[in-house]
Amino acid sequence: MIKLEKNVWLYIGLVFLFTYAFQIITITNSGKDFALHPLFIGLTMFFPGIGSIIYLVKTKQGLKYINWNIGKIKFIVLSLILPILFTLLGILIFEYTGLASNNVFLIDNGKVHSIEIFLILGTNEQGIPFFLLNFFVTGIMSSLIMSLLAIGEEIGWRGFLQKKLLERNSLFASLTFLGLLWGFWHFPLVINGFNYPEYPVLGAFLILPLTTVFISYFFGWLTINSKSVWPAVFAHGALNSVMIFLFEMDFGNQKLEGNFSNLGLWIIIGMISFYLIVSKKTSKNEV
Repeated sequence: MIKLEKNVWLYIGLVFLFTYAFQIITITNSGKDFALHPLFIGLTMFFPGIGSIIYLVKTKQGLKYINWNIGKIKFIVLSLILPILFTLLGILIFEYTGLASNNVFLIDNGKVHSIEIFLILGTNEQGIPFFLLNFFVTGIMSSLIMSLLAIGEEIGWRGFLQKKLLERNSLFASLTFLGLLWGFWHFPLVINGFNYPEYPVLGAFLILPLTTVFISYFFGWLTINSKSVWPAVFAHGALNSVMIFLFEMDFGNQKLEGNFSNLGLWIIIGMISFYLIVSKKTSKNEV
């Protein structure tokens, strides 16, 4: 049983209420085309943060409750680098196993060509080392830009609610519950086919909530160890700008397998992240 102050439960309820209302407006006004998606979803991404700020002001706990400091720089770096690395590894694994084909670049004889995505250092034929540099530089810049939207969610989810959960619940219960909340926060859009158009019910009730649970472990590792909200902000920006390539690979008639493969990738990342949090806490207790 999750333990939280009554006002925090109210915070969760109001964030869901306003978000669901905006998502339903998006669906009813644009249908399956989701024409209003960028505008309305861009707005809803700020609801968790706005709600947490109102809560902290109203309860006089103050905005210092959220760890605004930069924290440990290495976790800022990791929050930007690791998602890009996960993306490249995922693309290579999916292609090597024959599960999916990559439509954004091709590699032949040590050269990368047919690049169909924007890269800061150019999209002409290039050697693998230069391409990797190009991909990482572009990924970092796009992650920073997308972080401008992600900050709204992460102030609320990791900056505020994660701390509230950890005050009264175990690490596992806190991060798992937060991950489930985060997944079901997207429910109206997902059940109507936005993320998983071929399998909306399975996506809404299983695939996305499980995925966000394991992402929650990864973001939890970043924020708990850095004692800062910013690594989660940047990692979320990277998730929305770079790791989206994994979901957009051509899985052909293996779309369901592809969705579960992406989930499997996050299960591995999440389990390692959770282990790293626990092992560090254990080592500190021993000392």
